[in-house]
Amino acid sequence: MASIVISFVGNQDPFGKNASEGSIVSLIKYLRQEGRAIKHVILIYTEATKTGAEDTKDWLVTELAITADKVELIPASVELSNDPTDLLRAAQEARQGLDRANLDLAEGDRIEFNASSGTPAMKSSFSILQAAGYAPQSTVWQVRNPSEMKEGQARVFPTDVGVLRQEFERKVISKQIEDFNYSGALKSLAVSSLANKQAIALLEYGRCRMAFDFNTAFNHLQSITKTAPAQLQQEINALRQRQLDAIAKELYFNAEIRYHNREFSEFLVLLTQFQECILAHLLKKELNLEVPNQRNETDSFWHSLKSSDEGIAFKNLQDFYQSKSWELTTKGFPNRSHMIGVLSGYSKLNQVMELVIFLNDYCEQRNRCVHRFEGISTIEDGDLLLTKLKKLIKTQVNLPNENSFVFLNRIILEQINALKL
Repeated sequence: MASIVISFVGNQDPFGKNASEGSIVSLIKYLRQEGRAIKHVILIYTEATKTGAEDTKDWLVTELAITADKVELIPASVELSNDPTDLLRAAQEARQGLDRANLDLAEGDRIEFNASSGTPAMKSSFSILQAAGYAPQSTVWQVRNPSEMKEGQARVFPTDVGVLRQEFERKVISKQIEDFNYSGALKSLAVSSLANKQAIALLEYGRCRMAFDFNTAFNHLQSITKTAPAQLQQEINALRQRQLDAIAKELYFNAEIRYHNREFSEFLVLLTQFQECILAHLLKKELNLEVPNQRNETDSFWHSLKSSDEGIAFKNLQDFYQSKSWELTTKGFPNRSHMIGVLSGYSKLNQVMELVIFLNDYCEQRNRCVHRFEGISTIEDGDLLLTKLKKLIKTQVNLPNENSFVFLNRIILEQINALKL
């Protein structure tokens, strides 16, 4: 463990007008007294403080026995020398000093910023760097003027900008979560001071669930099973069992998110999957027909369809294809048209099938765009489409008052906002 000190050089370094030690000397002596080894001292000087920088280095070498190669003098830019009140220039110079220090930074080492030398802009620049997260292994130090100290005050003391940094981090991560960008939020959280087991597990759960990797999502939730809401557990259990009504609801939640994020190509993909899932769910519910998942199951499906409901289901399909002047093929996997044809013949399903067929026009639009390698930046009557999509899913499942991922976001944000320095 060792310290790397970074400081601008002020007009009172190495000594003030009343012969008191300047802030650089005071800080390094304090660190020594606290048992910290001085690994490197980086002093940034302007044209006006060049002599002070050289004198400070000489004092550190002769009085504190710091070897000369450990004290590095870095000239500031001409622009900062000409205008030492320029905060942006000061921050840029401070950042260069930090970049130099990071070359020597080893595990357990700390950056020690001296925020008491130089102009106000120079002093502020170190707090800005730390609050922005550029130097997580750092401390910003203040050194009081001994002639202005009050009883009980320490000459050297740290400035805590961690609360400010935490607010910056919380704002960024919260926005990522609100946008359902779970992967981005995980990366931001990992390098922040807000990281905690519960939030990370819930973000992983959301990331995997949104990718339809339900088993991995379940595993992440199991790591915090004692604190995870029962709703999340119940939902993932149904999804792992591949219950069609649960998957249809999940597709709806994902489609709603993509639509509101204006990711219309992805929205139409999910819309197509949703329609196929609803149709498969209706075949199972109304005719006890399982849509095959494997090719070796397809012959069995067609055989069952031809005998289902005393042949009425297959007759519906034949009549539907004949009305369209399409050639009917009863081999391989059933497609959307096959399922629509079977179900459209049942008058009790007229309301549901009207909504399904409305969606079908948009599914065909998606197919045309894919084959033409076209993108989709707008959706005609998109709000009406979303309204009918919601109406359809509500005919088949009990829809909660809010999107399950919105509920998840609120739980994650509660975990992050509860953490205070």
